[in-house]
Amino acid sequence: MMSGDVEHAGAVKYRAAVLRKLGRKARSVRTLNGNEIHVTLASKEDAPDACHFVSDELKTKLATVICTDECQQGRGFVVRYVFGKENGEDVFIFVTVNIDAAEQSFPSVALRIPAAALFEREIKDMFGLVPEGNPDTRPLVLHEHWPGDVHPLRKDFDGRTKVGRVEGREYLFGKVEGEGVCEIPVGPVHAGIIEPGHFRFSVLGENIVNLETRLFYTHKGIEKLAETMNLDKVLLLSERISGDEAVANSAAYCQAIEKAARAEVPRRALQTRAVCAEMERIYNHLGTLAGMVTDVAFSYGAARLNILKERMMRLNEQVAGSRLLFGVNRIGGVGIDLKGKEKLVMDTTSSVLEDFNRVVSLLRNKSSVVDRLRNTGSIARKVAGDLALVGVAARCAGIDDDTRRDHPYGIYGELDIDKHHDTPQHLMEYEVEMQKRRGDALSRFDVRAEEVVNSAGIIVRIINNLHDGELVVPDVRDRLEPYRHALGYAESHRGQTMHWVMIGENRDSLFRYKVRTASFVNWPAIEQAVLSDIVPDFPIVNKSLDLSYSGNDL
Repeated sequence: MMSGDVEHAGAVKYRAAVLRKLGRKARSVRTLNGNEIHVTLASKEDAPDACHFVSDELKTKLATVICTDECQQGRGFVVRYVFGKENGEDVFIFVTVNIDAAEQSFPSVALRIPAAALFEREIKDMFGLVPEGNPDTRPLVLHEHWPGDVHPLRKDFDGRTKVGRVEGREYLFGKVEGEGVCEIPVGPVHAGIIEPGHFRFSVLGENIVNLETRLFYTHKGIEKLAETMNLDKVLLLSERISGDEAVANSAAYCQAIEKAARAEVPRRALQTRAVCAEMERIYNHLGTLAGMVTDVAFSYGAARLNILKERMMRLNEQVAGSRLLFGVNRIGGVGIDLKGKEKLVMDTTSSVLEDFNRVVSLLRNKSSVVDRLRNTGSIARKVAGDLALVGVAARCAGIDDDTRRDHPYGIYGELDIDKHHDTPQHLMEYEVEMQKRRGDALSRFDVRAEEVVNSAGIIVRIINNLHDGELVVPDVRDRLEPYRHALGYAESHRGQTMHWVMIGENRDSLFRYKVRTASFVNWPAIEQAVLSDIVPDFPIVNKSLDLSYSGNDL
């Protein structure tokens, strides 16, 4: 354990469990940043067994996979599989393997842990390392025109270099054959004002029997770009990963830097972050609910919800100077002050909530709305678990997942995020309730409506107890050490977002910036959710999952 780190009680227990199980397979086991257990394996060949043990026996969920090019530092390529505990145990377990610079492959864990498949394909594209044993090694991020021997996240790749276009390569979609089966290609260019994504439907009549998605048409090179910027400019970049997740992404980024610096953020700043995060959650859920109601052709209900969203976005501008809440977070604190705006926030939030409850009551009593949502776009609990879904998509499939509670950050540890866990009896009752969740569009409607109410309550509780004090802790950069790394995270309105940073040599730069938003892990769910539905229901399924193109196409 590095000096200055305070090890969480849970980390002690799981570090001991890892040591007992892996023994000599683990070259080192240490705790970093309080709740991160880092297990470095002696051989990369041990990765599948070690990851399966951490996932299966320690009951964790794969959160992200991080690859770094540390060849110039003499460590080769480093792959870190990150697993998170849930239900109140605030621990992340990193399974780390080193790959010699001369080698071009690593053993896949995807056959045992399906959620790893996309991460490993991403590593193949961006670093040129082949995941041996992964049944699908098609390009993920880099499309056909990109040269197969150019890998953007290697340190020897200059992001300013113009890359020549390759012609004649073709992406191979899965093929469903049989009498009466037809293919319907949709996108990547769509009829409305929407970002590009390709959907390849296989249908029998109107029933969808298979769907394959293809994304990354607008890949922005954010992680490579971040290596050329100072820390403040990367903060601006993090806000723009996906504009409607500005607070969540920037909070996760700031948290990672603050952890690496061992900096204690002022309480007042943490309260401000939480208020703005819940404001962001409310206006986005209102917009998603309005979109769902639009897709079931009830325009009156959609208009009412969009009016409420507009009122929240105007509140955003009055509080932060931005309708999308840009500029809220700073490294070490926040850039806005809620002082003098408490009444405005509480009055607007309460008024919106009052009107929202009336609209939801109206919608829940409209059979034309409820019948279109019920049993549409269902996701089974096992599927949600195998894909490691997060956020609303996971909760509606019966997986109790909320980073604000499972890995409390900021002041969320002091808040009652989930009242169902007050007592063992409540926990048992809640587990029964979660088992009954249908995982359909109606469940996602209901959970979002519940979260709007809960977020409004959180805002009121924080505003009523707003602390006096500083808004920013100074000199965070002075506490950073080259190559120190840390994991930051937040619960956006879509689910858990994770930002991992490794500090650069000059302390005001990043050696590596790895971002994993909720959309990256949740996009594969749509391929399962539409099965046995009909083609006209696809817009409802798509909107109910609220997936971001921009948040995926980093």
